[in-house]
Amino acid sequence: MPYPGRTPHIHFAVATPGQRRFITQMYVAGEPQNERDSVLLGVRDPAARARLIVPLRPMPEVAQNALAGEFDIVLG
Repeated sequence: MPYPGRTPHIHFAVATPGQRRFITQMYVAGEPQNERDSVLLGVRDPAARARLIVPLRPMPEVAQNALAGEFDIVLG
């Protein structure tokens, strides 16, 4: 559920030994509020912004209202 002033999104924090914690957010493709979200719009590079927006598909075999998407996080 989104909180006031933000589009629906999921936070990720990834920690690996010897590296600083990496934090990012994934956004839902087709969500109308994406066009007004200040954090998402703060990603100025259109290609980088597009990589943060993920289409979700129904997964009824998992649960009635389950959704799935693919969001790759690559640490280098």
